[in-house]
Amino acid sequence: MRSYVKFSGGESSPESQPTEFTFPNVWERETYPEYSRLLIGSEQHEVRRMLELCRPLSGPFGVLYVLLASRLGNEPARYQSPEPIDYDDLELFMYTFQEYFEQDGRHAIWVSSLSGEGQFIFDQHNYIFAYGDLDRMTAQLTADGYSEGKVAVPFPHRHHYHVQFDEAEDEILKYWSWFKSPLEQSDDP
Repeated sequence: MRSYVKFSGGESSPESQPTEFTFPNVWERETYPEYSRLLIGSEQHEVRRMLELCRPLSGPFGVLYVLLASRLGNEPARYQSPEPIDYDDLELFMYTFQEYFEQDGRHAIWVSSLSGEGQFIFDQHNYIFAYGDLDRMTAQLTADGYSEGKVAVPFPHRHHYHVQFDEAEDEILKYWSWFKSPLEQSDDP
């Protein structure tokens, strides 16, 4: 169980403590005219799951940190890593901020293989969107105990931003000399 609730769902009163919403370990394949992707729900350890899906890719990798809301007055924006990184640097970055990514709802994190092999997005709703070799990924997920099923966000729901992670918000913005761009409508702030 996590220390802090990132995302809660269902009816609750303002006085009650939020109940964390987590997915069972499940994946769903979504097919659109232009592309297909996996929607992955994990009970926990989403950062580890993303890294395990990235590990077979040749890289290098790019990172996009999407700050949707700030408790500190930082500009909500898209922050792109300034240069390609190898898997070891990706792993170091993701594990450095793992608790922040998994337990605070003010952001989304994108990881892309610059070779075009795959892209992964961990968003504020605890979804992991996965693009690339979906057959390989579903086989890997199934071997790790995930099953095919529906991945849906509860309604109503709330995102939680914790004072305990304010330092991490500042630290991540100082981690690299990010390229900053405005939020896009698809970022769903």
